Amino acid sequence: MSARSGSVTGLGKTRVEALTDGIFGAVMTVLGLSLTIPYITGPAQQDLPALEDVVTGVLTYALSFVTLGVFWVGHHVGFQVVKRTDRTFIWLNNVFLLFVGLLPLTTALLGHHPFLPVTIVAYGLNLLAIQMFMFLAIWYATFHHHLVEAGLNDRFIWLARRRMLMGPGFSAAAILLAFVDPVLSLGAYVLYPVFFILPGRIDRLWRRQEVK
Repeated sequence: MSARSGSVTGLGKTRVEALTDGIFGAVMTVLGLSLTIPYITGPAQQDLPALEDVVTGVLTYALSFVTLGVFWVGHHVGFQVVKRTDRTFIWLNNVFLLFVGLLPLTTALLGHHPFLPVTIVAYGLNLLAIQMFMFLAIWYATFHHHLVEAGLNDRFIWLARRRMLMGPGFSAAAILLAFVDPVLSLGAYVLYPVFFILPGRIDRLWRRQEVK
């Protein structure tokens, strides 16, 4: 049946969701292992690391873990309205996951050199790529209600797209601030997950749609 008659043609989404959950679980695990493995496998008689280095590593890990949580929640919410997929959508999601998989690397670089502009920029570019491809996947799915229900509220789609574009705004600001003040740049990275954890108008509209 066509989208006009109430259903959406295309491929199923179950395997896309399963792959996405698997990648997120693996990346979150690697983030923790990259923090602990050097101490577990290192020489038994090695000197204790500087407290500053440990704190920096833990804070960077926490930042990336929570940020990944924001991405996962956003992807999960998006897939509540995406009913089917197609080849283009699947590859947009695959590229999104490719950059998710790079986050442990840029997190490690940031953790070891938190105030170097080059590592701050690398981390920001990684986040920017993740945010843009997640936006492109949802934009593609909702364009002319391509892979969503024909009756999906247009205002909900507009608010969702606008909210998603705020993410690249945070990352772009952090990248630019890296060359001015690294501390402010890191602050922008911290504000990003806080902003998206807090409920917004899109959440209120979502609840009203569920009631209907």
